[in-house]
Amino acid sequence: MVWVNVLLTALIGAALPFAPTVMTNDSCTVIEINSGTCSVDASVGASDVTLIGTATSPGSGGSSGPSKGAGHSGARPPFQCQTVVGNKCLVRVPRPGPAASAAPAAQPVTLRDIASFRPSPGVQFMEPDGWVVPGLDANFYSVVDRQLVNGTLLGRPATVRFTPVAWHWNYGDGSAVVRATKGATWAAQGLHDFDPTATSHVYQTEGEYVIRLTIDFRAEYRLGATGFIPIAGTINLPANDLHVTVTGAKTVLVEHDCVANPAGPGC
Repeated sequence: MVWVNVLLTALIGAALPFAPTVMTNDSCTVIEINSGTCSVDASVGASDVTLIGTATSPGSGGSSGPSKGAGHSGARPPFQCQTVVGNKCLVRVPRPGPAASAAPAAQPVTLRDIASFRPSPGVQFMEPDGWVVPGLDANFYSVVDRQLVNGTLLGRPATVRFTPVAWHWNYGDGSAVVRATKGATWAAQGLHDFDPTATSHVYQTEGEYVIRLTIDFRAEYRLGATGFIPIAGTINLPANDLHVTVTGAKTVLVEHDCVANPAGPGC
């Protein structure tokens, strides 16, 4: 163990407003300071600075590693060298503390996580109801809207919002389409019966057909009072099936139409 007691006398006036600690060439080296094998304390007087240093040699005392200077219990000294002259440290400053480790990134919520949140499937209808004339448009539409389903997600109360975004119609005769609208009745669209619509279909051959509809829903979740956060992907829910008979129509002459005379021929 080597003890170094150095008295540095300086003409520095009546006051010494030092922010860092002042070192001399007779004190610890940069390597000793930054490795923690030399500790230096300072006592500032009116006209002098007394530096008291303690240094130890690696391996002394029979320990498995280098021993530390008096007053040091950790492997990392609380200061580092700021100004170096030759191989000596002239000015030291406090060493910054260890940076706080970043919190692990939260995993995104997936469709699997919201499996317990179940929206109601849509319902499909058609005009005319259950029968179609070959060569004329049959109008198909669905009743479905945005839904809010409450439950528990990630151990917290949550709300999942389901929004319909696509409609997959399979008309049963080999034709299938994907639409971005749920459709509507002819009357709601201001159209006449058998007018074409965005979701209508024309059957060319008589027979019995089954119409199937699947609706895609986009999902978003909300925890507490936060805003809704989108979830990647869509959920596909089947609607009810429709059964239709495609058959020919006969034209007959009547005195009145079937509305005015429901019991007339052909009505």
